[in-house]
Amino acid sequence: MSGTRGKPSAELRLVAACCRWPTDVAAIQAAASAPIDWSAAVRLSRRHRVIGFLRQGLVAAGIAVPPRLDQLYAPMMRRNILQYGEAVRLTALLADAGIPVALLKGVVLAELAYGGPGVKQTIDNDLLVAPRDVPATIAILRRAGYREIGLPDNDNPPPPAQVIDLVSEYQLIHPASGAILDLHWRLHAYKQVLGEPDVATDVREIMVEGNKLPTLRADDMMLYLAIHGTRHSWARIKWLADYNAMLGRMDDREVAALRALARRGGVAPCVDAALIQCERLFGTRVPADVHRSRRARLLVRLSDAVMFGPDQHNARGLYARRWLASTLVMNTRLGTAGSIFWHLWVSPIDTLTVPLPRPLHPLYLAISPARRIGRIMRRAATRGFARVRSGPMRAAQEK
Repeated sequence: MSGTRGKPSAELRLVAACCRWPTDVAAIQAAASAPIDWSAAVRLSRRHRVIGFLRQGLVAAGIAVPPRLDQLYAPMMRRNILQYGEAVRLTALLADAGIPVALLKGVVLAELAYGGPGVKQTIDNDLLVAPRDVPATIAILRRAGYREIGLPDNDNPPPPAQVIDLVSEYQLIHPASGAILDLHWRLHAYKQVLGEPDVATDVREIMVEGNKLPTLRADDMMLYLAIHGTRHSWARIKWLADYNAMLGRMDDREVAALRALARRGGVAPCVDAALIQCERLFGTRVPADVHRSRRARLLVRLSDAVMFGPDQHNARGLYARRWLASTLVMNTRLGTAGSIFWHLWVSPIDTLTVPLPRPLHPLYLAISPARRIGRIMRRAATRGFARVRSGPMRAAQEK
């Protein structure tokens, strides 16, 4: 089990110790000295998507690796390699078409943070393009074998203008290989959270296995990771481990500059809360004044209940409340609240499947709840009410 609110279990402390980067053998051995339920530890590594960390940490510390962990590690690596190959292929196709693109997280973050794909679990690729390039990008992705996920008619995608106005990303899958792709045209899910980078100029190229891949500049990536993790109450240790590994490559001056940039953007609580959690879970040295922010401390308390609490599939209400609270607390700009409310009330699937002209967009405030009730009733009739409630939450949090 994970533990109680604010108090990680012995198994979670071991998993967290294995997530320190570079690998801290002494910390792992100290955490492993407590009585460990190894089945629970493996389940936690799977839930938090840190299978590679736990396995590598145990090997480095001379601790026997549970057979189940080895069984999970092999398919993880196969998927990492698949997603890496797709990242190279798709960025090349877009470059040939003259479409600027940036990869978010995934294979580029694995290279920047850990120097390779052997530790970080990569579920999908996230591509960021400019809004004006969405129609051409979707056409290229479809020719590359990708199809939209969750739409009733994948042969006729919704009008690009409708997509761009009302949602920030578009999820696709390659049916033959199983590779998953999230196409983004806004870096942040909520409008007005922070300024958006220009993918034509605000990118850098990094070498990954001999290939140049475009990604965000260092500060933009650190802000993005902090906002993404905070928005989800750091439900997965994986996200915090990535942030901590990147933080370890920064000196005091760079950390101070990052915090100053976050303050100017109105997202200082996100960065400070991430720093506090890195200090608590991984023993990372952070500026002493990060604890002064009341918002940051509140975000930490909210994330504790999620990170250290029960699996989200067994505590849906708890997770939903914490995510909502974290989203409202993380940004100091009042204009963000309207965007947050819209995303909570209006389901993206409804805006994609019922395209309306811009003047009629307010109708989604009535259409979306009605369609949501209809979906629940249809699923209840076919699968039983007990399974209805878990399905959407389970799918939504796979990201």
